Amino acid sequence: MKQVLDEQCGVRSFVVAHGERIVFEHYRHDIAPDSLQDINSVTKTVVGLAVGAARQQGLLPSLDTPVCQILPIMRASGFDPRARDITLRHLLTMTSGFEWDQGIIDECVLGPCDRFREESRLHFILSRPLAQPGTRFQYDSHAVQLLSLVIETVTGRTLERYARDTLFAPLGIAVSEWIGDEDGHTFGGRGLMLRTRDMIKLGFLMMERGAWQGARIIDETFIDEAMSVQSDGGPPMDGARYGYLCWIDPHYVFAAGHGEQFIFVAPREGIVAAATCDNDSSPKGVRDLFSRHVLSGR
Repeated sequence: MKQVLDEQCGVRSFVVAHGERIVFEHYRHDIAPDSLQDINSVTKTVVGLAVGAARQQGLLPSLDTPVCQILPIMRASGFDPRARDITLRHLLTMTSGFEWDQGIIDECVLGPCDRFREESRLHFILSRPLAQPGTRFQYDSHAVQLLSLVIETVTGRTLERYARDTLFAPLGIAVSEWIGDEDGHTFGGRGLMLRTRDMIKLGFLMMERGAWQGARIIDETFIDEAMSVQSDGGPPMDGARYGYLCWIDPHYVFAAGHGEQFIFVAPREGIVAAATCDNDSSPKGVRDLFSRHVLSGR
């Protein structure tokens, strides 16, 4: 395995755990185990876990609740009236209906930008062309921001603070960074930095159906649904379907970020793995590496 990773261009770190014990670690020469890693859209899966925690605490109603009941601005007359039909479930399954070309990765997706010093980011998100919610999958980094605002509204804390208090602290994740937008709202689509070992802990939280060392953090039913097929999925991920802000392979569930950042969860084998990479320009087959050299043991 180490030889394969040494030859696998772009892999910064790769950690494998079984039975909640780390059994393999690899770090590139310039990366230390305590280095914070930019996990890009793996952030989205953490947002999904935060939604599950808020449900567990009774802070969120049914996932079929229209988001406009929590964010009344979505009822404004200037927006497509179908925005009032968007539910929490639609946001979790990338079926909100907003049009978005994920191939266009501009500075406003990646972080705060000058455009939204003049125009509200929320106004931009809600002003985009909209199909009937629930009718199609469209991977959309901007729409996840609505879930950040939902968490902020129902908890009275930013998504970052809520995740630190409710997810990270119980799991012993002591160090993290998470960027905010122009108005201080935590980014939902990306922006979280974690240590690779702590990515493993999040994977085990999923594997253990929302429990950690005997403590219930997320409702079992929510995790079961999150890790089950909710949509057929689509670009940018080939050969995978979609749950609640995570991807579903026939053999495992995974969180994925641009440049090949991954958390892999294989409940049948009891394996969790995490990888961080520098493969922004072109993928180097890290999913295949996990399947061939971790799941199959070759």
